[in-house]
Amino acid sequence: MSESRMYSYICETPEVLRNIICNRKEITEQFTAYAKDKDIQQIYVLGSGTSYHAGLSAKNYLEELLGMKVFCMYPTQFERSEKVFNKHTLVIGMSQGGQSLSTVAGLDAARKQGLYTAAVSENPSALIFEHADTRTLIQVGNEQCGAKTKGYAGTTVTLMMMLTELALEKGIVSKEKAEAYFERMYRVIDNLGNVTKAAVEWYGRIRDEFLPAKRIIVVGYDGMYADVLEGALKILETVRQGVTGYDIEEFFHGIYNSVTESTHIFYLASKGDYKPRTLRLIEVLKEWTPHNYLIGSPEGIVEQNSKNLICNFVEDPLFSSWEYIIPMQIVACLAPQDLGINPDIPKDPLFHTKVGSKILDGVRDHYKLENI
Repeated sequence: MSESRMYSYICETPEVLRNIICNRKEITEQFTAYAKDKDIQQIYVLGSGTSYHAGLSAKNYLEELLGMKVFCMYPTQFERSEKVFNKHTLVIGMSQGGQSLSTVAGLDAARKQGLYTAAVSENPSALIFEHADTRTLIQVGNEQCGAKTKGYAGTTVTLMMMLTELALEKGIVSKEKAEAYFERMYRVIDNLGNVTKAAVEWYGRIRDEFLPAKRIIVVGYDGMYADVLEGALKILETVRQGVTGYDIEEFFHGIYNSVTESTHIFYLASKGDYKPRTLRLIEVLKEWTPHNYLIGSPEGIVEQNSKNLICNFVEDPLFSSWEYIIPMQIVACLAPQDLGINPDIPKDPLFHTKVGSKILDGVRDHYKLENI
């Protein structure tokens, strides 16, 4: 099998993120013009799958930047059960392919309640654009791959740029403070190539042990929780085995009971007070399963283990989710190829048509088969 599109997209991520930040004013111009005079007091970010996780990845930054509450929610839950009492609410619906019917329904529900709405998609002719007051393009290119990679970080950064430019326009944040955030972003982005290289080498070390895995768990905490969910999603989309992702404290409260000698566990051990507890957790679980894979920086790591991915992450609490997702994406990209699965193509390319979850447009969902 030749090099997958998925791997190429992972490698394109740094350039994509730089371009979005550099071109942020043009990308967000329509949104900023729409929202600058609106009295916005809280924000809902709606999306499913990778779009939902992208919202979670941006949430901490957005709340710090804006000083207001940001809710991340699945669009179906918003449409069917969420009661919004504050009418000064902005609802942002995100769908990379733009054809998600649940996101359409969420935006429609917001408009019926008289809320402000914005749609975000990579697709210039996205269906969701017809159901919101303003549209913003995620400039990552047409990612013709079932399991999205550069679109995850690209969606996150686009959302961040939308609200950063709005905050600048409204005087919520100074130009100097915004520039300081951008510098932190660039520092992380500049490290993504190093993480990708280290992750590929690491996968080569764990390959033979990991490939037979039938049950996989991803554990993490703090700002990397979005990566826990996205990493689990990426691996189950392509490796097509049972994968679940848990906040580490949730894992402590019962999930550990299910660990057996055949369980494979990835630990996203980002910098913070939970890192030592993660190391202690591994020591405990080593008695139950030999398949433990630690991902983190060298700080606090005493024992060298070839199963671990130890490299120099920037460890920015707001932006290092762009780093920590890379190892999970690499596993999701390379392992299926070793298993004889093309990671670029969903198990059933017509699934969304069959169940009525998306209106396929024949472009974002056109997966070519020559690499099988």
